[in-house]
Amino acid sequence: MLNFCILASGSSGNCSVLWNESVAVLIDCGCSAKYIVENLASLGIEPCNLTAAVITHAHIDHISASGLNFLLKNNIPVHLHEDTLEDIFRKYGNKADECYSVSFNGGFKIKDIVVEPFNVYHKDERISRTLGFSFSSFVQGKKYKVGYVTDTGKVCKNMIKSLSDSNILVIESNYDREMLDSSFRPYENKRWVLSDWGHLANEDAAHAIAEIKAASTAPDSLKYVFLAHLSYHHNSPELALQVSKKMLYSQDINDVKLFAAKRKERCQAIKIK
Repeated sequence: MLNFCILASGSSGNCSVLWNESVAVLIDCGCSAKYIVENLASLGIEPCNLTAAVITHAHIDHISASGLNFLLKNNIPVHLHEDTLEDIFRKYGNKADECYSVSFNGGFKIKDIVVEPFNVYHKDERISRTLGFSFSSFVQGKKYKVGYVTDTGKVCKNMIKSLSDSNILVIESNYDREMLDSSFRPYENKRWVLSDWGHLANEDAAHAIAEIKAASTAPDSLKYVFLAHLSYHHNSPELALQVSKKMLYSQDINDVKLFAAKRKERCQAIKIK
């Protein structure tokens, strides 16, 4: 059995939790410590129950100052790529040194959870690398898997392979192109968002979901799909869901339960067993 819940998803903060009977892993820590504690408590999880945290990249909405303090205060080991550690050190200085960090370059385990990182397409002058992850565990020979990508400008074949056979998939569906084109944002920012190193459009997310589903062979693959990191100004939950539902319908895929992750409210907790 594996439990999963998105506590928050968006430019104002990202944080999720994955847990079973023996381990609880926080994925990103971009919200305030107060928000994280309150929402973990609503799931019956205390900070002392957290085994580790895994960080995708060093943007402030994925590792905030308050989130870093939360990790330090509760002595939670933080697993992150060595490039991400350097990015965080440049931002937070010695406070990053105080954190019990576990750097990695390849796959690793957190108790019985197998964590497989893979590169995604999200980079700017503040960060040198962003990662997606798959989290899996085996119980009585059955594999449980969560695929996780919250920030990427495009989806490649390697990402599809890494995310295939996920029971739960979290994938960015950041913006609607027309809404972004007509927005107040400066041209340079729009150009970055639209680039391969920015964020993922609704249509691209929908195509990726269909491709990941087609590449999956395991039972209950993509049973639950969460559209993540929706832009407040250039998207809406209704629009993102509509685009993905239309794509899945056109591919005769009717066994996927779609959700739009919320910015400041935790999503429904999912238990896969």
